[in-house]
Amino acid sequence: MFRKFYFSSKNYLLNKVSQFTKSKIAYPFIFILCFTESIIFPFPQEIFMIPMMASNKERIFKIAGFALLGSLLGAIVAYLIGLYLFESLGRYILDLYNLNESFLNFSDQVANYGFIYVFIGGFTPVPFKIITLSSGFMGINFLIFITASLISRSIRFFLIGYIIWKYGEVFMQTFEKRLNTYLIMFLILTSFVILFLNGFRL
Repeated sequence: MFRKFYFSSKNYLLNKVSQFTKSKIAYPFIFILCFTESIIFPFPQEIFMIPMMASNKERIFKIAGFALLGSLLGAIVAYLIGLYLFESLGRYILDLYNLNESFLNFSDQVANYGFIYVFIGGFTPVPFKIITLSSGFMGINFLIFITASLISRSIRFFLIGYIIWKYGEVFMQTFEKRLNTYLIMFLILTSFVILFLNGFRL
């Protein structure tokens, strides 16, 4: 009985996500989500992207494309905030998430290593807003910044899309079975990222 209820509930939610993915607001939603994630939104866009991709394989790469476009435009806005409005708006964003120390540590790395750190920030769980704001604040070359952002975000979004397109059903079944394990791994990874950004000072 429970198993039947579980799968019927899961199918109901999947159908609802599928209906939303086919709606007119699906692409604008992903665009705005990824745009704001590059500036201020605190959660990774994959929380919404993965269920939407899994529910409609025909739209996987369109979703990835809109995610990339929104993320890049958001990155440009955040870069300009860091460059011209850091003491007002930029400082407010960092204070909002208590990221000031992380920002200072990461700014030094961005200044020294430019492309590679923007690339790492665009591809890994490091909060992208720290990368974008610090890149503008440190005044790194805009072409280097946008090239690294384009490459890293393209790899991240389209790789996720390809995995779901290729192994969608198996991937989602495995994901559901191991959800608790993934959550623990995510928390551990996030903790290491936070320690890294804070210079491993406890």
